[in-house]
Formats: sequence, structure tokens, C-alpha cells
Amino acid sequence: MVVGPLSFVGLIAPHLARLAGFSRARVHLAGAMLLGALLMIVSDWLSRMAAFPYELPAGLFASLLGGTYLGYLLARGVPRRG
Repeated sequence: MVVGPLSFVGLIAPHLARLAGFSRARVHLAGAMLLGALLMIVSDWLSRMAAFPYELPAGLFASLLGGTYLGYLLARGVPRRG
């Protein structure tokens, strides 16, 4: 239960970084780390504030935010080079 959100972010963050335009290896790694950290910070904050004295699972918000953003990026498409 604790590892679930981390493994989800570990799987989705590189794809989000690639679709966001980070294509070179070092920049892609840094972008994936920043996007993953940002996703977990925002989802943790939302999980604490959504039903205030109670705390909802952060994985729920991580999957809602990350999945929605990934769907948006996939629908937008990636311009091909070459």
C-alpha cells in the first residue's frame, strides 16, 4: 500500500517527461525526476486537503493526476522529427 504510488510514479514519470519534450538522455532523466516529484507533492497535498480532517490515499490522486495528464499528452500528440 505504501509502495503503490511510488511504483506508479516510477512507471509514468519517464513517459510524461518524453511526451513533455525532454528527449536527450540527461534532460530526460532530470525531467522525469522533476515531474515525478511534482506529481507526488501535488497528489500528497490534495490527498490531505480533499477531506480535511481525514486523509485520503495519495495513490488515488497520483493516478488521477498522472493518468489525466498522460492522456492529455497522448491526445495532443508528439511532433515527429526527421
